[in-house]
Amino acid sequence: MVNPLIVMQEAVQLALMGKGYTMTNPNVGAVIVKNGRIIGRGYHTAFGMHHAEIEALKDCSESPEGADLYVTLEPCSSHGKTPPCTDAIIGAGIKRVFIGVVDPNPVNSNKGISKLMDAGLEVFLGYAEDLCAEIIEDFAKFIYTGKPYVTLKAATSIDGKIATANNDSKWISNESSRIYVQYLRSVSDAILVGIDTVMSDNPMLNVRNFSRDKEPLKIVLDTNLKIPIDSNVVNDMGRYLILATSVNDEEKISKLEKFGVRTIVCNKKDGLVDVNDLTDRLIKANILNILVEGGSKVFASFIKEGLVDKLYLFTANKIIGGDGIPLFGSIGVRNMQDAVKCHLVDSKKFEDDTLNVYKFSDYRKNILELTEKYRNRCKIVCSQG
Repeated sequence: MVNPLIVMQEAVQLALMGKGYTMTNPNVGAVIVKNGRIIGRGYHTAFGMHHAEIEALKDCSESPEGADLYVTLEPCSSHGKTPPCTDAIIGAGIKRVFIGVVDPNPVNSNKGISKLMDAGLEVFLGYAEDLCAEIIEDFAKFIYTGKPYVTLKAATSIDGKIATANNDSKWISNESSRIYVQYLRSVSDAILVGIDTVMSDNPMLNVRNFSRDKEPLKIVLDTNLKIPIDSNVVNDMGRYLILATSVNDEEKISKLEKFGVRTIVCNKKDGLVDVNDLTDRLIKANILNILVEGGSKVFASFIKEGLVDKLYLFTANKIIGGDGIPLFGSIGVRNMQDAVKCHLVDSKKFEDDTLNVYKFSDYRKNILELTEKYRNRCKIVCSQG
């Protein structure tokens, strides 16, 4: 016999294979088990493509009739970009469905469970729910707030500096840390920096060391549209580049368009691109996961607007001193009670560097509460432990 928790954990690992491709769709994994053997696996591979359950049914090595389906998220019951998964599950003759968490989207929430139960299937709810909720926190934020999930990434000296006084930042962190950053890029929809970073470092902002079918988008905050035409992100990565500006300079925009660059003219706030306005525009383009890589003024803008969900902070055993550039620019805190709060959720070592991961939001809690709410409505009630 299979262990349901182990099977659901495999479904979670499958779901993670879709990170960086599903955009405003949730990451979902599915496994089909029959007579104690796994006969099918699937995951949501890309935005607008078949859902995990359909991929798992297509992957079956034998008929799924009478089998068990393990899926990290409640199957959809409505017709969106694809037909309802519940119809396919019922039509395939699946006998039992093990669900990690309830879908936070009110269009589907509890409706998929109800439809399966009405069709006579046994439904188990709440296996490995912590993991299943964790992998769709970004999707949950989108559902609850209509905003993208924003992650800051920074490397600092032990005295909190991201560069020296003359803007030299290569390299604060070591090579192992920088390789991990490439992984973070590879699972993001977009990488965002300010124009000062482009002017001083002339970065590519591409993904190295990790293969993926497409590059994440590059977003540059360029309030006054001063990006050089010969910069790397324009010349080499222009087709992936979005410039967020507050200047409608038609002549320069036309020149940039020849390199494939897209320009978004945003509102201005405090003399800079209004990041609230920008994120609203990005989510309408189905850009969900944004990795913000600096600099200090850009970090401060997102912090001040309450848009940040997670921070990956790499700390190197180096001291730069008071003339260096601090991690965060001014965010207007005058009293300690107004300081922005976050929670340490993970810590790793990369040789001499330390990575601390902080969370500013916890949409996982919302998903778990919703799952608990509907747990007793299932025919068979089960728990993670």
